Amino acid sequence: MTHDRFSSRHILLPGAGALALVAALGCYQSVALDSVGWALTAGVAALGASTILAFTRSAAQDRQARSGQAQAATPPHAAAQGAHAAPGEKDGAPDTAAAPSHQGPAQPQPGAPAGSEPAIARSQLDYDAVSERIVQSPDPLAELKLLVGDIRTRMAQTDGEDAARELDAARLPGDAPLVPATRDSGGAATPDAAILSPSPVERFVARMLVEAGLFSTDTELPRMSVVRSPHSQMLFVRVEQRELSYLARLRVLKIEAALNAMRYACTYFDDPHDVTEADCYKLTQGLATSVCAQSPGLDVPLESEEGEDPDGEWAVRRKIAAAIEDMQLPYRLEQHFRVNVADGNVGFHVDLTPERVFPSSVFVAGLGVVQSSREMRRKAASAYAQRVAILLAATAFRASRKIRHAWVIGTVDDAHAHRCYLCVDFDRWRFARLDLNHVDDLPRAMRPFVPNMRVENDILRPVEQTVDLSDPRFSPTWRHMPVGLSSRRLPKRLARALGAPSVSGLAIEEADKRSLIAGDIMLNLCPPEERDATQRNVRMVMELAGNDPDPTVRSAAERLVRGMINGTVGTDPTDIGEEFVRGDALDRACERAKDCLTRHDAAGAKDVLEPVVSPVDAAGLFSDGGGVVWRYFASYVDRTLYNRQHADDGRALLLVPDAYFAAHFYLSVASLALRQTDAALAHARRLRQMAPLDKHANLQLVRCLEEAGRTDEAMATLAEFLRGAHDPEAIGLGYYRMASFQMARGNTLAAQACYQSAMSFMPSITPVVVMEVTGLAAQSQGERGGLALSPMSQQEVEATLGYHGVPVAPTDEVSKTFLECTRASMDAEVYPVARNFVSVLAAFDPDDVILQVLDSMEGVPDQ
Repeated sequence: MTHDRFSSRHILLPGAGALALVAALGCYQSVALDSVGWALTAGVAALGASTILAFTRSAAQDRQARSGQAQAATPPHAAAQGAHAAPGEKDGAPDTAAAPSHQGPAQPQPGAPAGSEPAIARSQLDYDAVSERIVQSPDPLAELKLLVGDIRTRMAQTDGEDAARELDAARLPGDAPLVPATRDSGGAATPDAAILSPSPVERFVARMLVEAGLFSTDTELPRMSVVRSPHSQMLFVRVEQRELSYLARLRVLKIEAALNAMRYACTYFDDPHDVTEADCYKLTQGLATSVCAQSPGLDVPLESEEGEDPDGEWAVRRKIAAAIEDMQLPYRLEQHFRVNVADGNVGFHVDLTPERVFPSSVFVAGLGVVQSSREMRRKAASAYAQRVAILLAATAFRASRKIRHAWVIGTVDDAHAHRCYLCVDFDRWRFARLDLNHVDDLPRAMRPFVPNMRVENDILRPVEQTVDLSDPRFSPTWRHMPVGLSSRRLPKRLARALGAPSVSGLAIEEADKRSLIAGDIMLNLCPPEERDATQRNVRMVMELAGNDPDPTVRSAAERLVRGMINGTVGTDPTDIGEEFVRGDALDRACERAKDCLTRHDAAGAKDVLEPVVSPVDAAGLFSDGGGVVWRYFASYVDRTLYNRQHADDGRALLLVPDAYFAAHFYLSVASLALRQTDAALAHARRLRQMAPLDKHANLQLVRCLEEAGRTDEAMATLAEFLRGAHDPEAIGLGYYRMASFQMARGNTLAAQACYQSAMSFMPSITPVVVMEVTGLAAQSQGERGGLALSPMSQQEVEATLGYHGVPVAPTDEVSKTFLECTRASMDAEVYPVARNFVSVLAAFDPDDVILQVLDSMEGVPDQ
């Protein structure tokens, strides 16, 4: 009878398995296709399988009961009959008689529930160690492949080769094989006792990385590095190649998503021992569907920093950028934003996450972890795009109470086309009604905003893009007006911060007016092949510029007209515009002198420049006096900081032509090359008088003083320059020059501190510094009895510089003033000035928040 039941069980169990497979397939198809027929098929198959299993379970219980009775009738020591006791041991010891002849499964621990299986020794993924290793590695892909290979090897050794083949099956078609799984590097079998079974988290991570294309061969993955965000602690893959194919880009994004899925799986759960692989997949999917919940309501504003205007352009941009960097998201957020606080508008342009980046495996209730279909990924990508749009809008509204509309544009640029999938204008009043903790019904959440998007079967379809970040609602064109031509007055707070009552007080271009008129001239030129073209062009130039109140504009018009009539000016519009702006004798002389210096013809450069510059200096055209000072500024930062330093100076400031400053610079360089030190020094002093903050003027003066043997004055000039230095290049060059003076005086530690400071601010100078420091170390060993110079800490550098009277740049006063001017220029919406300040700030500290603020400043619009 037992034999009959055993045979019938082996016949029925395969049938039950087949019915269970049909039930699983039916459930999957019913979910994927929303099919009622498949659902009924799954129900019938599940009912049949459960009936067969119930029958076989009942039969097995009956058989176990009978075998238990037979064992109870057997004497306890029957199994030990004929066994001999070892010397010194008692005969018939119960434990010895009952011991099996081979190692059996581990026994339950004391206190464990009856019938419980022994615990399997499992490893746990050390996220901190793994993440640190791939961040520090020059080849993170190799590290990840080793990680996956180790997990697969241990899966094969503990669970069998079939379990490892499940991981192999997750590879993409054509992927390279994973690491062999049953032998160590020496070829010997690894002892079972030394092998830990991979934890469910490790298996999840390995599968995510394999499915992300870590072993793909269909496209070459780029050189990359992994960085950790200091704000969100997320891991980002940084590509180190300029060109990247679209498929490789998708692989990079998916590998990055797998790394962050690993981070969340390792840090979210309280007890990693209780986590299953399905829990990891549910967590990944739950993060994508709950991203909105990380933003509190609009009544919780983003925090402002001390000294910021909470509703100013700078504060709003910085707060939005900081909030974006702090977001905890499962996928990389690639976006650009624009801000117009005055009109209450913020615009975001989001590069939506492509559906191919979403996981290839998902958890489905009732089925477990299954392969995701393209339709499932497209639905997930569509829902995620809408939730990210809501999250960004919430960020904009929390940045300032003045923001009334937040526009979100979502697009995808694939290898073939640019497609827009959503354009939404979120208004503050309707948005305040959303419960960000429960954005489950997306159609209901989006409907009040009448979005420009088309949803079919929960999938976003392409639509026409009706909004762009270059629109005036986000980027007013007047922000880019030439500073010198602006008539805007500044509010008192901003005027005090910028040192000027109006925007024009920040100008640095003497040729602004000529450049503007030159643009009009080039647009209105008649083609040379038309009849009377020269006559008509001459008339047009005189109408535009002949009666301008600016004498330089009238002079330029007359010069251009003469050239047109004489035929010395070409017909190309660019040449005509250049002649109008910079066609005077001084500009032409500077061009020729520069060519001479390039050919190392210093005498030729002087011969060209002196006949033009001497009459100007003799006439005192650009000499200070009569309540007027003439200055030159190479940047808006120089001009603004000069305004702050001379805010109490009642004299009017006028700008010298760029060519006049360049002419004196070339004359100083040429005179120094000809060993005419006094002449070179005179021109250098004139340069510094015109441009007291300019690095070229200051360093040329230092060089001339050094050549003249006035070392103390040169060092004093350099120290004064460092006290006011405000950009990394100027500070780096200043410390580099100071190091040479300190080394010449035998102050080796001071020289080393200056060299270290120069390299920290100007890394490009490192090769030159390394060679000089090598010589410095040799000199130090010879003079100090084997003293070896070792790198200094920042505190030691500052202490050494202070001891030798060298300023620690940038000084606290300069840093404070610089930050005030940065905020004020942005709040005043003077973009040429603000962009200059933010660019320098980003050069000092390339923080992602500052870089996003810089990116938020639109470029000059096409006219």
